[in-house]
Amino acid sequence: MGWLKRWRTTRGYGVHSTFAYNLITKVIGQTSAHYYAYAEIDSLCPKGRRTGLTDNFSGFHYAIPDARLLFRLLCHFNPAQVIDVGNGHEVTNTILERAVPRARRECWVDSRVIPVVPCGLVFVLVNIVGDESAAAVEVMIHSLSQRPEGVVVVARNIGAHQSTGRMWRRLIASAPGGMDFSNGHIGILCALPGLPRQSYTLNF
Repeated sequence: MGWLKRWRTTRGYGVHSTFAYNLITKVIGQTSAHYYAYAEIDSLCPKGRRTGLTDNFSGFHYAIPDARLLFRLLCHFNPAQVIDVGNGHEVTNTILERAVPRARRECWVDSRVIPVVPCGLVFVLVNIVGDESAAAVEVMIHSLSQRPEGVVVVARNIGAHQSTGRMWRRLIASAPGGMDFSNGHIGILCALPGLPRQSYTLNF
């Protein structure tokens, strides 16, 4: 897809789904509004770069736009539960605490069965995943997508980390329904009831 087409899609041109249009223009592409937690989140992102702190699991620092995007997505979907795959970063923790303080939070581990809320949307954040764990993460996500409420998945580092990228491509290739949005670095899969299977490549 050419740059011009991505630019137009990012601004809603040619997007006929109301759900996709609103998510693209009012959440993903919303850069003019200033959310209440931005100042705190922004202060943590440069701190990691200055001091050389690393994300214990993902190995990549948050850029401020990526951190802000995750915050907006959480505020928009307001999930009942967040499953954090590859957690441990100060920025991630702060975003979750500020955006969805009442959501149940679980850290994903291969050998542990995660208790899922009986009702309410589940939001899965994949910071990074190795080849040895990717299949189990995919099974978990597919299982969650069968629930009446569906699941929203945000996968970071899909361009910078090979195994995470491979998992993301398999995930969207096998998704029976729902919409995905990607800029080559971050992928967003909304496997929600009633949504047709569509993919959008954006600039964000």
